[in-house]
Formats: sequence, C-alpha cells, structure tokens
Amino acid sequence: MIILAGDIGGTNTRLVAEQINPDGRRILAEKIYSSADYSDLIPVIKIFLSEHDISVPVYAACFAVAGPVVVGSASVTNLPWVISEDVLAKALDTPRIKLINDFVAISYGIPELDDTDLLLIRQGEVSNDMPANHDAVIIGAGTGLGASHLVWQSDHYQPYASEAGHAGFAPENSLQSEMLAWLQKQYTHVSLETLLSGKGLITIYHFLRDVVGLPESLSIKEEMQETDPAQVITGYALSGRDELCQKTLDCFVEIYGAAAGNIALHYYPVGELYIAGGIAAKIKDKMLSRNFVDAFLSKGAMSSNMEKITLKLIMQGKVGLYGALSNARALYC
Repeated sequence: MIILAGDIGGTNTRLVAEQINPDGRRILAEKIYSSADYSDLIPVIKIFLSEHDISVPVYAACFAVAGPVVVGSASVTNLPWVISEDVLAKALDTPRIKLINDFVAISYGIPELDDTDLLLIRQGEVSNDMPANHDAVIIGAGTGLGASHLVWQSDHYQPYASEAGHAGFAPENSLQSEMLAWLQKQYTHVSLETLLSGKGLITIYHFLRDVVGLPESLSIKEEMQETDPAQVITGYALSGRDELCQKTLDCFVEIYGAAAGNIALHYYPVGELYIAGGIAAKIKDKMLSRNFVDAFLSKGAMSSNMEKITLKLIMQGKVGLYGALSNARALYC
C-alpha cells in the first residue's frame, strides 16, 4: 500500500510517499516544490507521483495546511489555494484523505523527533510541592505565525489548532509602543504575524530606519534588491556587521519571547513550550539569548509561574511532515 503526506506552506510544498507492507515500511520519494509555481495542490501531487513513477490509487493521504481547516476544507494562508478533502479524494481515488492544520501536524510530529532534533533553551524549575504538568504549547514564526495547544492524554498528546498568529500585537516597551502606533496608521489590525514572520522582520527594519532613524548601509540596501531581505538582515545581524540589522533582530527576538510567554499564559498551566517555524532554528543563538528568555519570563505576577516552563527549540524542519505522515499511517491502520 502507498500513502502520501504533505506539508503545505505559503512558500514551499513538501511531499512524501511511503510504502507500507505487512513486514514494514519504506520511503519511496520525497521532494519540495515552490508553492507559488502552481495554481493548486493537485497539480503538484500529480507531478510528484509522475516524477517518481508512483501509481494511483493511493491508499491514504494526509496534508498539513498553513491555515485553518474547517469541515474538510482549508484556504492556505499567504497562498491563493483552497484545498478540499472531497476534491483530493476524487483526484487520488481514495476516501481516506485528511487535512490538518500545520501546527497540529507539528504537534503530532514532536513524538517522532530524536533528542538531536531539539535544542534546550531553558529547563523549567521543578517544584516538589506541585506535580509535573505534561501539557504543552507550540509557537513558530516563518512565512506566518502559528501556534497550537497540546493536551496530554495518558500516553499521547491531543493537539488543538489555533489562529493565535492573527491576534493583536501587544507592545512590551516604549519602542514597541511607538512601532505599534506607526503600524496602526497603515493597518486596521496589527496582528502578531505582522511582526513575527519573515515579512515582519523587514517591517521592523523599516521602522528602525524610517522612524527611529538608524542609518542604512547602501551596500545592504542594494543586496536586499537581489536577495530575500529577511535573509540579508539575519545574516548581517548574526555576524555583527551592521547596527540596523542587529537592532532589528534583537527587537524581533524580544517580541518573539513576549509572544511565546503570552501563548503559554493563554493555555496555562503547561509544562513545556516548543518553538517551531522556519526562522527560529536559523537564529538559534539569538533564541538562546537573555533577550528571548527574559521577554518570555517577564509576566508580572505570573513571572514565577513562567520559570517552571521548559523551553525547547525544534531544529528539525520536517517536523510538520512527520506529523502528517503519522496521521496518514493512522488512516492505513
């Protein structure tokens, strides 16, 4: 039997095919496609199957989608795709189709990770007079910002989706308040995702340049015209070669830490917080910094409670695909 899984994002679509037999399973093929090059998911799947000589019908398939899944249908955030379980079932000639939110997929993928796939940012403090809490939350910035809640059920996590990335941005200091006021002149709603995403990093850069007045390097400006600006900012910030880029990334990390703390409070009590997404692993040294941790912990009367939460960074970029594949296998069983 052949099963399919996919992780569908605004930037890339990653697909994998696995063959399951009574004596075991093996990966047949895996490939990443640029989402913007296609009008819909189905052409991507057909090309994938054709390129790897995989015949239909596929027995079962699960796809993680960057966006809310409602009654078997999903609109991909930051991409003009509408994906339907019914349409996919006809295209793949199988009734065993499942769509799940991408951060729900990450939740399912966490048990599939090795210790080497996780980086400990901070170990939570253990209290002898309080039993350990196994519930967890996930937050992750990439093309957008996602989050989910993991509720421990005896021997496994039960994940719950959210669209917390579209909740309003709450400033934590005077600089961030000034930035919010600046953004409110441009948008009717300033979401967390407005700042905690690849585009958000560029927005912070523009604010520090145009409003705060930090000077911009001409060579960096020119480089941004040829390369992804977020990548340029991150590169110069991590190397310490440009003050504007450094300040941009520092501000981004502080907002990230505060937002992670807010997510934990929304679902409190929790024992762990996982950080996923395409950005955090690339700036892991900054995520390990006091800037991030202090912003996470700084919650007034709840600060001592925050100190009990363990923070872990997911370094494995395929965790969402692992979760989708795990769900596809469950459909097989």
